[in-house]
Amino acid sequence: MVNALLALSLAFFAKPAFASVLTIQTLPSYVNTNSFKLSCTTDAATAQFSVSKHGGAFTNFGPLIDTTVNPCIVQVTSSEVNDQTDYVFSVNGGPTTSTNYDISGPSPVSGYYKEHVSDGFNKLHWTNPHDTDFSQVVIYRGDTPDFSADSSHEIGRVAGSPNSDMTYDDHYSPDGNKTHYYDIRAIDQAGNSSSLVGDGSTTTTTSTPTPAAGGGTVQVLPSEQGVGGSVLSKETSPSAEPTTEPLGTVQAKATSSGLSRNRIVGIGALAVLLGLLVYFFTRKRS
Repeated sequence: MVNALLALSLAFFAKPAFASVLTIQTLPSYVNTNSFKLSCTTDAATAQFSVSKHGGAFTNFGPLIDTTVNPCIVQVTSSEVNDQTDYVFSVNGGPTTSTNYDISGPSPVSGYYKEHVSDGFNKLHWTNPHDTDFSQVVIYRGDTPDFSADSSHEIGRVAGSPNSDMTYDDHYSPDGNKTHYYDIRAIDQAGNSSSLVGDGSTTTTTSTPTPAAGGGTVQVLPSEQGVGGSVLSKETSPSAEPTTEPLGTVQAKATSSGLSRNRIVGIGALAVLLGLLVYFFTRKRS
């Protein structure tokens, strides 16, 4: 009996008294870059990332990270994300996060026409593209047919479903000496943009991607921004400095108070075992 209790005591100390923390960054549903950083949170001594492409087997990539001295972050590159399809990432064979790599712009809107309802009121009509990853349209207005469809001429964004018939009411200050011209650009969930449809005769494409839909963020290397695809932009060009946006959301962690309670329970259990050892040893001697 004494030997059995001693074995239980050794087994108790051989295993940790609390559950290991292991989480992975949540990626957006779609991304239009194949160069970004992926992070994890763990109390394990090492971390190894792996990737599965379109339901294939998981393969390790990046170094085996010593998390006692280095942050749990790995660089995803074109070696891992090299085709426009879905990818699942994992760390230490545990939690996963997934995304779709998409750098192809959606189809443009169709059936566009402008209806002049009254002075100071134009109604735009169009049909959204059929693309399943369609997200929204951006509407631009200018005073000349060759205006630039950029952020300074943007007047609205309208979300909707693929293949839906849409309208947009533009109320403006009436001016009998001015004619208004419009352009519409479709955007998909990765932030890729279509060609323009509307009254304008020229297009202006810009280079800063819109945030991808689906939650989470990715850290993009500056040298890789704007690679591939036609992407909608705001006024600024890509920064020469690394992005400082947060590494995205992670699943819930174990709290320090939880760890303390586990250790207290462990100490209590040990005390009970030691008491039993003393009791059986005393009985054997007597």
